Amino acid sequence: LLFNLGGSQQLGGGRALSGVAYFRKITSATFNGDVNDLALDQSVYQASAVEIEALAAAGFSGVPASGANATNTPFPKWRCIANALLNDEPAEKCNAVINTTRTQQSNYGAAGQFSWNTTLAGRSNLFIAGAAIDASRVRFVQGSELGYLNAERSVTGVGAFGDGGVTGGLLNAEPYDTRVQLQSRTQTWSVFATDTLVLAHNTALTLSGRYNRTAVDNVDAIHPAGGPGSLQSQHRFSRLNPGLGLSHAASTNFTSYVGWNQGSRAPSAIELGCADPDNPCRLPNALAGDPPLKQVVAQTLEAGVRGKFGLGGANDSEQNALRWNLGLFRTDNHDDILFVADNSAGFGYFKNVGRTRRQGLEAGLSWRGSTLGLTANFTWLDATYRSAERSNGGSNSSNSSAADDGLAGVDGSIQIRPGDRLALQPRHIFKFSGDLQINPDWLLGADLQAVGSSLARGNENGQHQPDGLYYLGPGRSAGFAVLNLSAEFKPSAGWKFFVQVNNALNRRFSSATQLGAVAFDAQGRYVARPFEANAAGQYPLQHSTFYAPGAPRAVQVGLKLSFGD
Repeated sequence: LLFNLGGSQQLGGGRALSGVAYFRKITSATFNGDVNDLALDQSVYQASAVEIEALAAAGFSGVPASGANATNTPFPKWRCIANALLNDEPAEKCNAVINTTRTQQSNYGAAGQFSWNTTLAGRSNLFIAGAAIDASRVRFVQGSELGYLNAERSVTGVGAFGDGGVTGGLLNAEPYDTRVQLQSRTQTWSVFATDTLVLAHNTALTLSGRYNRTAVDNVDAIHPAGGPGSLQSQHRFSRLNPGLGLSHAASTNFTSYVGWNQGSRAPSAIELGCADPDNPCRLPNALAGDPPLKQVVAQTLEAGVRGKFGLGGANDSEQNALRWNLGLFRTDNHDDILFVADNSAGFGYFKNVGRTRRQGLEAGLSWRGSTLGLTANFTWLDATYRSAERSNGGSNSSNSSAADDGLAGVDGSIQIRPGDRLALQPRHIFKFSGDLQINPDWLLGADLQAVGSSLARGNENGQHQPDGLYYLGPGRSAGFAVLNLSAEFKPSAGWKFFVQVNNALNRRFSSATQLGAVAFDAQGRYVARPFEANAAGQYPLQHSTFYAPGAPRAVQVGLKLSFGD
């Protein structure tokens, strides 16, 4: 549910007031059957005599005899049920878990500004000042039930819940508490001002500043007293961010600019609630205790040129003009907040890293004729770490256990060096779009988006190499291109029908990748303890590259109705 209200009022003398207010409410629920990663290095197949006896006493039918090969099935369940009955480590013997969440969120805010276009010392001057408030209220509830996997990848729960509670006579007595009941309030007050002064006929100087103060208050209904594992916390962040810019118009068809600015962002409640490396989270389905995070501070330097050429018409005409732009940028982030992969697929935690840098080039061309319009944009991005970091890399073939101790397939860390690429950041992005006005009633459009390859989470050092045994997959995603189509029809004034087809060719691609432990073999069977114990008595796991599927073909049909004079 979204409401948005905006308004403006001219006051005369080059002065004006404007403002906007908004309210949005979102309710979402999730129900996910997942692999229980705690069971991947456990013996979950053969039920013992004690476990078989407990199953028989509980009235289960079809239970095989103790030690029978029938219990060593691709999708075991009897040890899970028996251990839940006996209150004996069901969190390790049940190979699946059902995670449920419910989130209720409200966002609202308002902003207003005063602008004054006047002269200063005989020079044109534009002054803008204003204030804003943005707030949110979030209620997040999470629970988990242990269970076992079935052949079709569904999960059957056994009533052993992560809160240690009793359901149907089953009790999970060991510490496997995944419950979360969090209420979070975030509020940001801002004041800002900017002034643009024309220094000469074709040169303008801009000075700006914005002060933000953010408060994040988390209330933990389960552990309100605080302490280890509690989400109870209060955080305050504030910063003044300045900016400076200079532009020069050599002519009406050529402009150059250079600018520097600083920005900051306070950590969100989700980031604060998933910042403990000892308690990684499966986002957005989990939160854990929250070591404090610092706010991110970014400093950006950019410079570029833009202009246009007349093609068969006047240079200042909108039609038949080839517009172009070329810019360079560099953003250095201090205390950047990144999501770092843990050794299990989908798990990780947020952490502050010393410095990161995103620099590159942006170039664009656009042309508009009487019936045809074309636009092309290209971005080259170099996103790297600028400080040394150490991160969990249990699924990376170059982790410390594999490289230093010769123990492949077990948990270890990776060393990230300055200059290593950030995960999930492609180097090349290309976008092309065009629209054709067939007649006053019909408009057709198409756009192509091409994205280059990027490193997977867990491969931040870029050194992962699959060996075909313990480590599978390349540790990166392939590039892809997606075609989108659209059409608009205006039967009469004020009426417009539209059709939007995204991924028109139904291209299969991945939107993200991550290294993680594998639970299934090539035939789709669940496999625990895929290897014998190593020299250190640990059971290695097989690891692979996991892919998040990109959105398939989607069709949207709609109607827009406008009222006016």
